[in-house]
Amino acid sequence: MNSINPLLGGVGVGLLINSFNFSLNKRLYGQTLINSKTKNRTFITMPSFPRPKPEYNYSLEEEKKNMDAWITHRKVPRPNRPGKLLMGSWNIANLGEQKRTEKDLKLIAHLLSRFDLVAVQEIKAGYANFEKIVGFMGKEFDFIMSDAGGNNERLGYIYRTKKVVLGKLFAEVAIPERNYPKLTVNVPWTYYKERRIEVFYKHRFTAFDRNPFIGTFGSGKLDFMVANVHLYYGAPKNSKTTKDRAKYARRVLEIYTLSRWAKKRATTETSYDNDVILVGDMNIPEMKSTDDAFKALKRSGLLPSDYFSKTGGSNLNGKKTYDQLAVTPGTLEKKVLGYNVFDFDNGIFKSKWDQVKTKSNADLLFNAYMRAYISDHRPLWIQFDVK
Repeated sequence: MNSINPLLGGVGVGLLINSFNFSLNKRLYGQTLINSKTKNRTFITMPSFPRPKPEYNYSLEEEKKNMDAWITHRKVPRPNRPGKLLMGSWNIANLGEQKRTEKDLKLIAHLLSRFDLVAVQEIKAGYANFEKIVGFMGKEFDFIMSDAGGNNERLGYIYRTKKVVLGKLFAEVAIPERNYPKLTVNVPWTYYKERRIEVFYKHRFTAFDRNPFIGTFGSGKLDFMVANVHLYYGAPKNSKTTKDRAKYARRVLEIYTLSRWAKKRATTETSYDNDVILVGDMNIPEMKSTDDAFKALKRSGLLPSDYFSKTGGSNLNGKKTYDQLAVTPGTLEKKVLGYNVFDFDNGIFKSKWDQVKTKSNADLLFNAYMRAYISDHRPLWIQFDVK
């Protein structure tokens, strides 16, 4: 339903060097795995997407058929195939906090059931709806998740129990303060239509807002380690104030720190597994060599999947590449059979699109329903040869 437009690039013509190091109030977040409900805690949270009016009364069975038809059209591989593993990653907006009907949860479950293993981001502390979704997927699926962290969020994995074997390592990435890295970050911004760059010289990492969640898995003859992430957003890089531009610099530092961690795990003999996959919402706006956020990811030596050139971005308007999927070179790289983003929003809710398509703000009106009922992110997928 949404058009896919090319990303526009810009060239900085001004330069400002700033040693400003934006500091945040230090908060301690839980770092234990959860298998039962926890006591209420106070967190800083972002607002959920409201349900637009009027309510859209869709047919669940019809939308499942539409989803399946679009999956076929986009050539997403079938799951649970002999010798193959289909893995996904999906940020499901405010899951557990945002108001969704049982019908919405079942439609989300229908899409998730098309994977053998899927990393899920933005599960809220109240995870009842996440449990419901896994239940709707059927008895062949189970899950494991982290404790709540920044923005009151958890990270989770859903896996097909007869296809995927759990490894022995499940933990959150926590970097000792003595190992906090520094990085010079270039943040572009605009001053009266003049392109400038603010340089945050040796900007220091200040701990993850939401610690990445490590999971180890096996399927067939392939074993691997996954880091499921939802990294800090903060503010756009083209922000008006130094304070907000420092927030973007902090985002780059989180990506850089994750990249350093992945590189070490991929090359250290004592690592539980050297085959590493980074997945999730990394808040990388564009996959360009000039973008400091993307450059920070590539420092790991891992290979990002360039899905943008195939289908477009992972947000609903298809312009941003916030979600990423990267694998270690060598053994794991050679096992990759294919990857892409799945633009489910272009395949479902067709009658709603018909209602709004003639309006000048049709995309905005349509996406308001899509992000409230389903999500504002599109899932990524990657298929491995596990023979």
